[in-house]
Amino acid sequence: MSGGAFVGAVLRTLAAGLAVISVPGLAMAAASDRDHVLAIFSGHRDSPAERLIEDGLRDAFEAASTGRGVRLSTLYLDMFSAYDEAGAAASAARLRQRLAVRGDPDAIVTVAEPAARFLADYRALLPEASPVAMLGAYPVGKALAGPNTRTFEVEIAVAETLRQALQLFPDTRSVLVIAGDGAQDRHDLEVARRQLAMPIAGIDLEFVTGFDAESLIARAGRLPSDALLLMTAVTRDAEGRILMPPSAYADRLARNSSVPTFCVYEGTVRNAACVGGMVTAGRDTGQRLGSYVVAMIDDDAPADAVVRLPAHGLFKGSALRRWGLGDDGLVAGSTVIDAKLGVYQRYKALIWGGLGVIAAQGLSIVALVVALRNSRRHRTRLRELQQRWAFALESAGHGVWDWDIAGRQHFFSRGWRGLLGTDDHGSRDRKHCRDLLIHGDDRPEVDARLAVVLDTDAEQYHSEHRMQHTDGHMLWVVERGRVVARGGDGRPLRLVATLEDVTARRAAAAQIEYLATHDALTGLPNRTLLADRIERAISRARREDHKVAVIFLDLDHFKQVNDTLGHHIGDLLLVAVAGRLMPHLRESDTVSRQGGDEFVVLLPELAEPGDAALVCDKLMQELADPVQFDGHELRISASMGVAIFPDDGRDRETLLQKADVALYRAKDSGRRGYRFFSAEMNAELNDLIALDSRLAAALSNGRLSLWYQPQFDLASGELCGAEALMRWIEDDGESIPPSRFIAVAEQFGHIHELGEFALRTACREARRWQTAFNRAIPVAVNLSAVQFGRAGLSELLERILTETGLPPFLLTLEITESVIMEDEHQTQQTLRALAATGARLAIDDFGTGYSSLAYLKRFPVHHLKIDRAFVKDLGRDPDDEVIVRTIVQLGHSLGLQIVAEGVETDEQSRILMRHGCDFAQGFLYGRPQPAEAFRQRLSETHAIGS
Repeated sequence: MSGGAFVGAVLRTLAAGLAVISVPGLAMAAASDRDHVLAIFSGHRDSPAERLIEDGLRDAFEAASTGRGVRLSTLYLDMFSAYDEAGAAASAARLRQRLAVRGDPDAIVTVAEPAARFLADYRALLPEASPVAMLGAYPVGKALAGPNTRTFEVEIAVAETLRQALQLFPDTRSVLVIAGDGAQDRHDLEVARRQLAMPIAGIDLEFVTGFDAESLIARAGRLPSDALLLMTAVTRDAEGRILMPPSAYADRLARNSSVPTFCVYEGTVRNAACVGGMVTAGRDTGQRLGSYVVAMIDDDAPADAVVRLPAHGLFKGSALRRWGLGDDGLVAGSTVIDAKLGVYQRYKALIWGGLGVIAAQGLSIVALVVALRNSRRHRTRLRELQQRWAFALESAGHGVWDWDIAGRQHFFSRGWRGLLGTDDHGSRDRKHCRDLLIHGDDRPEVDARLAVVLDTDAEQYHSEHRMQHTDGHMLWVVERGRVVARGGDGRPLRLVATLEDVTARRAAAAQIEYLATHDALTGLPNRTLLADRIERAISRARREDHKVAVIFLDLDHFKQVNDTLGHHIGDLLLVAVAGRLMPHLRESDTVSRQGGDEFVVLLPELAEPGDAALVCDKLMQELADPVQFDGHELRISASMGVAIFPDDGRDRETLLQKADVALYRAKDSGRRGYRFFSAEMNAELNDLIALDSRLAAALSNGRLSLWYQPQFDLASGELCGAEALMRWIEDDGESIPPSRFIAVAEQFGHIHELGEFALRTACREARRWQTAFNRAIPVAVNLSAVQFGRAGLSELLERILTETGLPPFLLTLEITESVIMEDEHQTQQTLRALAATGARLAIDDFGTGYSSLAYLKRFPVHHLKIDRAFVKDLGRDPDDEVIVRTIVQLGHSLGLQIVAEGVETDEQSRILMRHGCDFAQGFLYGRPQPAEAFRQRLSETHAIGS
C-alpha cells in the first residue's frame, strides 16, 4: 500500500469513529423524556461534602435501569451556617427561572436542614405529587412528614470512629472530641455526647467547644503523645469566625497537631491530613440516596418514613504512614485513599500502554514521519511562546521560581530577583535565599502549604504571605505554583511557581474595608462595624456571664448650630465631640457615629449597670467644657439613653431600640442628662408595638378611611375645596386619633403605606367630585416629615395622578413649616420636583416655626395656612389679630394665598375677612365627614347653586 493510500485509510477510520461518537447526541435530544430530579443543597457548590453527595447521586442516576434515564438539576443555597430569609427569597427566584426552562421535577431531594426549611417555605413552587427525599433534615423533616416523603438519617459515627481509633492506637489515654459553635456543629456535639455517654475504661474524654480557632491549633501542637483528636463539624468558632470549608481548618489542625486526628465526614477525610474514620455524608451516601429516589419515582420504594444510611471506613494512606501504621488494623471493607500499591497496580497503566504501543507500531511510524516533518516549525513556535511567556510575566510584575525537587536545584528568574532586590548570583541552588526572606511569623504557614503539595497528590500550591526586600521594607506577595512532574511513585519531582507583589492591592483593599466600616467625617466605626462588635460582645457576655451596655447619645440643639453657623462649624463640632468621647473609654469599648449628631457607645464586659452610669457622668462632664471654632465659643451638652444586656434585651436590635427609647425619654425630661431603660418605658414600648400590630391589621382589613373637612372662600361664601383627614374606626366603634397612630406609623415604618393610601384615595375622590358635579373642587392632603423625605415621592405622585385622572392643580400638598426648614438644599429640590407635577403646595401651621422670608421667596409654594393657635383668640387678644394681619400681608406680598384653620365663630370669620384672608376651614363651616356624607353636602350645594 502506498503512503497516500495508507493515510486515506486512516482518515476513513477516523471518520467512522466520529460517526460512532456522534450517536450519544441522539440521546441528548431526548433529554426531556428522562425523569427529572431536583436536588436542593444547603451549602456552596464548592463544599467538598456536598459535591461528594452530588457525585454519588449522579452515579446512582447513571446506573438507573428505568429505561428512560434520570437527569439531575441542582440548587445550592449557600447558607449552610445559618438559614437566611433574604437569601432564600433570591434562591426561590432562581428556582422559578430554572423550572420555567427545565420543567417540574419528578422527585425532590434536600440535603441538610436549611434546604429542608427552604422546601417548607417554598413548597408551593413545586408539584405536590412529586416524592421528597430529605437527607439530614432534623426538626424540619418532621414538619414535612407525609405519605410521599422519606427522611434519610445519616448520623455521624462518633462512637464507631473512636473504637477504630483506639484499636489503631491502643496506648491512648485521653481523647479530645472537637465541635464548633455553628448550628450544625452544636447538633453534632449533642450526637457525640449521646453516643459517648458510657465511660470508656482508662480513657479521659474531653468535649472541646466554645474555642478560638487559632488557640485550638496552638493547643493541638502541645498535646501529650498518648492523646487523640476526634473532629465533628467545625463551621464557626466562639469568636464568630466562619471556618468554611471545614476541611480547610481540619487540614491546618491535623498538620499542626502533635497527635493523630480522626474525622467523621468523608469530605473532610478526603481534603484534610487527618487519619480517617467511619464516615458519612459522602459519595456512598449520595449513591444510596439516589438509588432510593429512583425507586420512589417508580413507586417501588419501601414504605418506611425514616431510612437510616450506614457509615463506612475511609482512611488516608499518607496519614497512616505518617503515624507508622498500615492498613492491616482497619475495619473490614474500609477504603484507603492514596494507599501504596503493588507492582502490577502501580505500573498497570505502563504495562498496558506498552502493549498498546506495540500493537500500534505501524501508526506510530506514520506519526513519527509527520512529527519529523513539523519538528522544525514546532521548535520555532516553542521559542516564540517561551519569549512571550517571559515577557508577559515580566510585564505583569511576576517573578518565577523553579524548584527541581529531585535534583535539589532552584532557579529564581530575573523578575523574581528584581522584586526582592537579590543579586544575580543568587539565581541557583539557594533555596535558603527565599526561605530567609519570608517573614518569621508567616514561615510555618508557608511551609505547611508546601508540605501539602509534597506529601499528597495535590497539584497546586498557593500562599499569600510577607517577604522582606533586601533594602529592609516588607512586601506582601502571592506565590502560585503547580507540580509539573511526578515520579513513578507519585512523589513530586518539580514545582514551578510565580511570585506577585500584592502590597499595593492589599493596602487598597484595607482602605476600602476601612471606608466601608468607618464614618468618613469622624473616623469612628459606623453602623456596620458597630453591629458586628455588639454581636461579638453579646456572644462573649453569654459565655462569661457579664453585662453589656449600649448608650445612645444625641447632641442637644445641634440643629441650631448648623442653621445659625453653617454645616462647616457643625462638622467641626462633631469631630471635636468624637475626640472628647474616646479618651474616657477603655480599649475594648467602642464609640460609633450613626449619622447626623447621633453616637452610640458600646461598653462590653461590665460587672453591673452602675458602671455604665459612671461612664455617662464622665462623658457629660467632658462635653460640658466649651469649644471654639472660627471665633465662635460653643457650649454643648448631650442626652443619653442606656440599655443593658441581658436585663433590657438579649439581641442587638432590641438593645439599640430600647436605648433609643431611653434617649427620647431623657430629651423629654429636659435634655442634658441620661436615662436608663426602665419597666415603665418597656410598658410604653409594648403599647406602641401592640398599636403597631393593630395598625397593620387595620391597613389590611380596610378600617382606615379618609374624612373631608370643607374649605370656604371668604369673599364669596362658597364651598371651594376640602382637606382630607385620616380616620381609624374599629368595628366596635372605637376611634383611634391620628395623633396616636400617625406617630406609630412613622416609628414602625407604615407611614409610606398610609401616605400612598391617602394620596390615591383623595385623588380618586376629588376626581369623582369633578365628574359628578362638573366643578373643580380641590382637595388638600398632608405630608408627614417621613413622607416628605422619601426618595421617589414626585414619581409616586405623578403615577397616582395618572392612574386616577385628577388634574394636578386640583391637588394641594400640605407640608408643615418645621419640616421644610430641615435641609434647605434638599427641601428646595423636593419642592421643585413636586411642583413640577402640577400639584399645589401649602405650608401648614405657618407662624409656629422659624422660616425666613428668603426661604419663602425661593420655595415654590402657593398657600400659607395660618395655625389655629393664632385664630382661636381672635376678637379677644389684639396680639393674635396683629399676627394674622401680618401673615396675610406677608403672603399676599409674595403672591401666596392664605388659608385660616380652626375657625369656629362668626367673629373670627369677620376679622379674617376684614384683613383679606382668602380661605377658611373649621367647625363654623363644617366638621370632617365621611366621603359619602361630604358628597351629599356637595350635591346639596350644587343643587342650590344651579
